[in-house]
Amino acid sequence: YLPYINKDPLVTAEGIKFGYHADDILIKKLSFKVNKEDKICIIGKNGKGKSTLLKLITADLESLEGEVKIHNKTEIGYFGQMNIDRLDPALSICEEMQQHNSSISIMNIRRTCSNMMFSGDLAHKKIAVLSGGERSRVMLGKILLKPVNLLLLDEPTNHLDMESCDALMHAIQNFEGAVVMVTHDEYFLKQIANKLIVFDDGKVFLFEGNYEDFLKKIGWKDEQ
Repeated sequence: YLPYINKDPLVTAEGIKFGYHADDILIKKLSFKVNKEDKICIIGKNGKGKSTLLKLITADLESLEGEVKIHNKTEIGYFGQMNIDRLDPALSICEEMQQHNSSISIMNIRRTCSNMMFSGDLAHKKIAVLSGGERSRVMLGKILLKPVNLLLLDEPTNHLDMESCDALMHAIQNFEGAVVMVTHDEYFLKQIANKLIVFDDGKVFLFEGNYEDFLKKIGWKDEQ
């Protein structure tokens, strides 16, 4: 974790609009801020633009209107659906976590392995023999070892077993920075979110409150 001592938001989105085609606009006039302790969940049915919104924050995509401003002290750790394919099957879990980051102490790597449920000799397992869920945990561990203050997570519980989900939940709750996460997992939503970005009924909007507040005050219009 990289401390963020500014009062300014890490991310400010103002009136953003985006669509891959002119006749299929996914996001219209969306504004929101990500403050340093926010845990924001992006929710809605598949194909509505949730993962696209993360790509607008990382500048992998550019909005058609409005802008997304990233504070110059914001350091992003991004967990996408395809990330786990970038792990080197020839390396052990320990070696993979140390890659590109030789300054990290072995004690820190061991602690992260343990937090991701690879304690003791399990840390020496080769990436090649790991399941999809285990690889996701390795990838998340790598991201948490970087000095970041904003985690962007795209459906991180996909392909995870219950044990892995618990490890992920624990890691997110203990992370001192901000989190913006695309998820369908109601358990995660209820435990983590203090704000929501909701894709529903042909619209996308910020909801200032947790998931239970959203269900009570607004509720879904689309069938979930």
